[in-house]
Amino acid sequence: MGSRGGLDFVHLLDDAGREVKDPFLPLDAEFWNDDRTRYTVFFDPGRQKRGIAPIAAMGRSLTEGKSYTLVVDAEWRDGHGLPLKQAFRRVFKAGPPDERPLDPKTWKFAAPVAGSSAPLTIAFPEPLDHGLLLRALGVLTPKGKPLEGQVVVGPDELTWTFTPAEPWQAGQFNIVAFAMLEDLAGNRIGRAFEVDQFDRTDQSAEPEKTLIPLTIR
Repeated sequence: MGSRGGLDFVHLLDDAGREVKDPFLPLDAEFWNDDRTRYTVFFDPGRQKRGIAPIAAMGRSLTEGKSYTLVVDAEWRDGHGLPLKQAFRRVFKAGPPDERPLDPKTWKFAAPVAGSSAPLTIAFPEPLDHGLLLRALGVLTPKGKPLEGQVVVGPDELTWTFTPAEPWQAGQFNIVAFAMLEDLAGNRIGRAFEVDQFDRTDQSAEPEKTLIPLTIR
């Protein structure tokens, strides 16, 4: 795609075909991947999170059980300066709110064996953020150093696979999950996105990372 961001060309329509007002978060930066083939748009948390002024004034941008249409205008130009062949439309239905923090205990691990170059695979019970999966998960050696290797995110962001650059050695490794890892609703490990000021009980600082033991035999 071209250098121009997409917020001017991306719209959300409700089930009556009316445009939802300001559903997306305006940002100074444009979130492209390196080759400009993936553009990320964020729903404005002020239109979803309880106790925030925008939701009181305009209501939720997404309501459980209702259908919406995501529209991408054909006028958005590609890297050659040409408009899209046609507009894109995707209809979806909003599900129930996801207010549960991430819990690594619900992840399923397929560990490799020592001496092999087989991948380590983690399966999640729900999709996680694709971009953060590439940056917020890793493997530490028994000495606590990052292990070199290749990461692949599986279909629908339900699996994370790590293939080491060198064969696995026997020992006690750790999977490291940094605090910025989120699911699609913004929930993090041990902290739900939807935390009201009246029901918050844990005022401690969020840990920088979570270590999950991985034994290679």
